[in-house]
Amino acid sequence: MTYPSGDNPIICTCFDIHQNAVEAAITQGHDDFRKLREVLGVAGDCGNCHRPINKLLKAHRIMNAPTKETPLRRRFPMPWQHMSAAKLEQEYSPSSCVDDIMVYLNDYTNYSKKAQNNLSYQSNLAYSDTMGEVLDYFPAATGGPLVVYIHGGYWQKLSKDDSCLMAPGALEQGINLAVIDYTLAPEATINHMIAQCCRAIAWLITQSQKLGFDCSKVIIAGSSAGGHLCASVLQAAQQSLHGLSPQAISGAVLLSGVYDLRPLVNTYINEPLNLTTQSATELSPGLYSNQGLPPCILAYGSNETQEFKRQSEEYHQQLLSDGVKSQCFEVAGRNHFDIVFDLAIKSASVNQHLHYLITQLNTQD
Repeated sequence: MTYPSGDNPIICTCFDIHQNAVEAAITQGHDDFRKLREVLGVAGDCGNCHRPINKLLKAHRIMNAPTKETPLRRRFPMPWQHMSAAKLEQEYSPSSCVDDIMVYLNDYTNYSKKAQNNLSYQSNLAYSDTMGEVLDYFPAATGGPLVVYIHGGYWQKLSKDDSCLMAPGALEQGINLAVIDYTLAPEATINHMIAQCCRAIAWLITQSQKLGFDCSKVIIAGSSAGGHLCASVLQAAQQSLHGLSPQAISGAVLLSGVYDLRPLVNTYINEPLNLTTQSATELSPGLYSNQGLPPCILAYGSNETQEFKRQSEEYHQQLLSDGVKSQCFEVAGRNHFDIVFDLAIKSASVNQHLHYLITQLNTQD
């Protein structure tokens, strides 16, 4: 696995063409290879830049592909209402699609410990005066973007110490990383967790100069319950809640999230959560307006239940209906648990979409 040597790598060594120059030309409307070659002054017989330029063009087209207009909706379809209790619990049990969930949870812990042992980072930074409200910060490039990761675990398991597995890859790619701890159920309600995540991000932004990242390029990412918390944080920011502003967050990467919590009410998952139909509705970002949200990337594994896939697709459609730039795709060969590794694997589609989102932020400077 290889990583770029800097934030602005050379695309064509023959003519000393850097990535920023290519991206700027694409943004100006030179959206095919021949046009780019002419505007960049690349000779027709130069073969060194053909592949990397076409790769940048493809990423641009994917992110800006026109989407079909969809009717404005404010309510998710509810196929789960017609499922038996056993079928409903199976659909909302991600472990039903894998042989042994502990393999993945052990990988989380082991890769996270390796990152903590091999990297210089700041541990247990307090983002409030409340005990336990802490985060870890892994610095990369000064002035580079920040990804804030919110872990999953159905709001009742895992911690930041199991969730920094993507740190080595992120840092090698010039991405600063923060990993948040929040209080788990049943000690805390989901509403309290949302507030904690908001406070953590707001605190990070106030510390941007000291920590060394660009506060105009803050991207949040989350997996499973973390995806739900990210979506909820975005909506809180739009309402200027918990110290955030509508401009605080530049984008989001949501992996295998749950955006309608109502199906969980009558399952074993709800035992520590104590959700009612009313509270589940109030805590479902898919049931409310998402107007004004920053660009979102949604992804899920091919080896997931139909309900988890549907949740991402439905929320994606809701975002489009509200005028939010959104991309949603299935990742072949991945499941609910291992897709999170793709955040920092350069060849992975999730990582490529993350980099394209960062590139778009760079062109807006």
